[in-house]
Amino acid sequence: MKKKRISIVLILNILLLAGCWDQRDLATISLAIGMAVDIGDNGKYKLTIEAINAAELNEQTASGNSPTVTFSLEGNTLAELSHKMNIGFSKILVFSHMKTVVISKTLAEKGMLEFLDFLDRNREIRDDFNFILVDGKAANVLKVLYTLQKSSSLKLTRQLKSAKLWGSDPDIRLTDFVNAFTSSGRQPVMAAVRINGDPKKGSSVENMQKSDPDAMVEIDSLAMFRGEKYVGTLPVEETRDYLWTQDKVKTTIFSVPCEEDMYMAVRATHSRTMVKGFVQNGRPHIQLHIRIEGLVNSNQCKDPLNEVSTYLKFEKLSEEYLKERIEKMIHLVQKEYGVDIFGFGEVIERENPKAYKKLQENWDEVFQESKIDVTVDVKLRRSGLLSKGLLEREGTK
Repeated sequence: MKKKRISIVLILNILLLAGCWDQRDLATISLAIGMAVDIGDNGKYKLTIEAINAAELNEQTASGNSPTVTFSLEGNTLAELSHKMNIGFSKILVFSHMKTVVISKTLAEKGMLEFLDFLDRNREIRDDFNFILVDGKAANVLKVLYTLQKSSSLKLTRQLKSAKLWGSDPDIRLTDFVNAFTSSGRQPVMAAVRINGDPKKGSSVENMQKSDPDAMVEIDSLAMFRGEKYVGTLPVEETRDYLWTQDKVKTTIFSVPCEEDMYMAVRATHSRTMVKGFVQNGRPHIQLHIRIEGLVNSNQCKDPLNEVSTYLKFEKLSEEYLKERIEKMIHLVQKEYGVDIFGFGEVIERENPKAYKKLQENWDEVFQESKIDVTVDVKLRRSGLLSKGLLEREGTK
């Protein structure tokens, strides 16, 4: 009996060590790291895939050839096109390491529900890739080469991650977009980029060999949606104002006017945004409170930084400056676009679900007439390494 049990255990262990059911030899696969979706000329969609040329990404094996390969196909579904790519690619494409999906504005204006369903449903595609919109051909974004990260998709991934330090990336993944799309109290957003320069020259190997490239992909704005359809964008400056409302700005630097054509720069080291909501006489009321700690990073003004009164003045100027900017941005979104990209509906639903139930069917219309109060509290702790600036010390000579 004991020998029989041992035999059963050994058989089970052998089964567990049999390996992955879907394993593939590394020599037969190629990693798809970027995907671009445009409207097709002869089909519903034009799908472009960026695949890695692994040898060119390794410093020891690189020979100066293109680090990536792109190929495009047209058809009626992304599911079919993604499996048809071997018409051009010599190796089987693996989508599990995809970093970027770029969508053309023209396609986003028509609606994205059909191919969003494919991305959300596909078991080979993870949901941690960057979701990006471009005003122009999405395929061109994947073709622009760059010196430091030779792959366009890898460059965009690093670029968007670094952009969080200033506050220009909403950090939207597939799950974030789908959750906002299915929510009655929030509308989706995503980062938008543009190509600065000539896309054709940017796709050549010479582009990544120049210190001043012929083309470069830049973060341009924040794209806003009503459901699956694109409705407009906010510029980069307003994107940061939007991210203040989402508690997504932790560190940044902003310049505040303190005299005529003179500015002082504040480096925010800590930031916290708190949002409360309630319904009063049938009208939603949102209270947005932003608390910021920071330091004076530069000063063009005459106020001496070794006096307490200067810090109190600069704190007040900073509070008024940010409050005005954020209120102006919210008013623009309310009145011009009429889409609740802030998730204020979710706040009302969380704090007063009974009242929200009466409003949720037409929430975007209700949002346009909602009362939104913004308060900003800035605390400046110090002035960097110096108590006197160069302008002050120049005046003592």
